[in-house]
Amino acid sequence: MKKLFIIPALIGAMFFTSCEDFLNVNTTKDSPITTSVDQVLPVACFYASQICYDHAEYGVYLSQALTTSGKSQTGSYPYSQGWEFLGVNRHPMWRRHFYDLGANIKKMNEIAEANGNRNAILIGRTVMLMSTMMTTDAFGDMPRSQVYQAASPKYDSQQEVYDWMFQEAEELLRLYQDPTWVDCPTNLSITEKMDRIYAGDMAKWGAFCKAIQARLWLRKLPNWDNNAANCQKIIAMVDAVLNDPNWEEPRYNYPGGPTESNCPWGPLAPKINSWESRDNRLASSIPTTFFLHGILGGIDGSFVKNRGYALDPRAERMMEQRASEKGPMLHLESNIGMDQSLKATNYPDLLTSTALTNPYTQNTGYIALITHEELMFIKAEAQYWAGDLAGAYETSKAATKYNMERYGLVEAEILSGARGTDLKNQYGRFFDIKLSGATKFDISDLMQQKYVAMYLQPEQWTDMRRYNYSSSKNGIAYVHPITGTPIYVYDVKNVHNGTPSQFKNDSANYNAEYKLRRPYNLYEAYWCTPDDYGTNAELSPNAWVNRLNADTETETKYNKKELDRIGYYTTNAAGEKILDFNVLKRRLIWAHDKSGKVVCADPIPWK
Repeated sequence: MKKLFIIPALIGAMFFTSCEDFLNVNTTKDSPITTSVDQVLPVACFYASQICYDHAEYGVYLSQALTTSGKSQTGSYPYSQGWEFLGVNRHPMWRRHFYDLGANIKKMNEIAEANGNRNAILIGRTVMLMSTMMTTDAFGDMPRSQVYQAASPKYDSQQEVYDWMFQEAEELLRLYQDPTWVDCPTNLSITEKMDRIYAGDMAKWGAFCKAIQARLWLRKLPNWDNNAANCQKIIAMVDAVLNDPNWEEPRYNYPGGPTESNCPWGPLAPKINSWESRDNRLASSIPTTFFLHGILGGIDGSFVKNRGYALDPRAERMMEQRASEKGPMLHLESNIGMDQSLKATNYPDLLTSTALTNPYTQNTGYIALITHEELMFIKAEAQYWAGDLAGAYETSKAATKYNMERYGLVEAEILSGARGTDLKNQYGRFFDIKLSGATKFDISDLMQQKYVAMYLQPEQWTDMRRYNYSSSKNGIAYVHPITGTPIYVYDVKNVHNGTPSQFKNDSANYNAEYKLRRPYNLYEAYWCTPDDYGTNAELSPNAWVNRLNADTETETKYNKKELDRIGYYTTNAAGEKILDFNVLKRRLIWAHDKSGKVVCADPIPWK
């Protein structure tokens, strides 16, 4: 599986001053002057998996699941080491969308159109729809309508991008039902080698497109257009996918072996220190207090072998105690840095062994473009906001069990006692405490379980931003659809506050809380002002990272006029225009309160 750039097409003046000059020397085997659909399609599928990885690799730190041992405000990986994103030379997701995927798919579709390969066009457009959604959800405004057409393409507003995506999803779903497209006699015979996701099965690609549409419509909740009709529409969309006999989770499987044949989350993933890719940093990363202690219910006492160390049985499949460690499973507040007496190897190993069955962190693992349980949680969220708490509870519980099975935790095996008494007790205790029944269920229970299920998935960070990092620390709460009670979505209830010897108790020691707080070490000069509660800036809803800036290596060099037009710059004391850190605080269109479901302690919450 060689990583190729079949078509090095240009986005405006993004890469070279002259496309013609570049193509004149493009004579290598890996970058031919002429190509065909069967050559480009494998590249498109490969980079579809890579862009999912890129977004997840950023998101796992920005959503505060993981952190690093240092507290540097700068570095090669500021999304994990610090928070000065404007210092990043290149955002891999930006270039992955426009260059690796966009340019190749554009050329592929042109060739496919000329040859009547309509099935390849459908695949290309479906992948680009998924990629466009990820890109705008990370960056906001972006070139779309004029991309590849001008040296400095116009930035479409995020609203315009979403308007296009809603229309494109509808059009694609119509075409997937049109026999003149899916059964076109000139369609390419697509093999597994060309399409490592569905091997050219257009019915499966069509079901995947329906799943993308459900994810698109989820963005309406809970802030944008949260009404009963939209909730029911989302429920129907998910049901249409899950009831489709052709639905199959879209996975790009990695066979393992040399270089790019290994899953990017695996221990032997290639380490490429360039814009092309980002290192898998799990070997040196650390679980946060929010994730391990709060969400997963990790005990702050000694590890007890064969009994688990957390309320959630998935914890020891997501990470494991290193062989040299005998004491507590350590964690850190996000970006605070570890004690000088410790090393990264004193913390849990996030590249868990095959024996514990983490499907993502194996060299022979896979990248799922969307997961089955994500769809279930989408349905649950719509049920919740429609006022169907019982339905939301049952769907969330089923989605959680499905995700547990992904980690080898099969309910029937556990409850039968075949996996041992300790695991059986741990499994039962988890559901008794975390998902104990519909009467106690609220949006915090739902979204926290989805947070676990979205570990190493792009949607983890998107979900947190959709709910505006809701915590009693920043004062943003979501009103319960039935009782009207304000709910802090990421305040974790029922955290263990006892000792390992008390771990077997059913509930007595699960009465502490953990409140999501803004990461330490945001650069105060930019992030904290008197308007943002001064030194207690973590209490401000306006002091959180909500987006990434456009790629500085390309856009600030070649499309500065457009960036200036959409407000990327501020003027310093010397009268010079410089990048404005406040860009990173701007909420995406789906995070602004338009539905009346949000209450906030800050009188001016939406800067």
